[in-house]
Amino acid sequence: MTGTAAVGAVVHLSAIAVEEGRDLSSMSGILADSSYRLLPA
Repeated sequence: MTGTAAVGAVVHLSAIAVEEGRDLSSMSGILADSSYRLLPA
């Protein structure tokens, strides 16, 4: 359940960035780091 919540949080951050008109490339470091940390979860 925790892994699902964490993945949902990453997706939510991406959605907010798109809604605000930001380019996702500006968040690539955050998304990559978050994904890497979630792999063992």
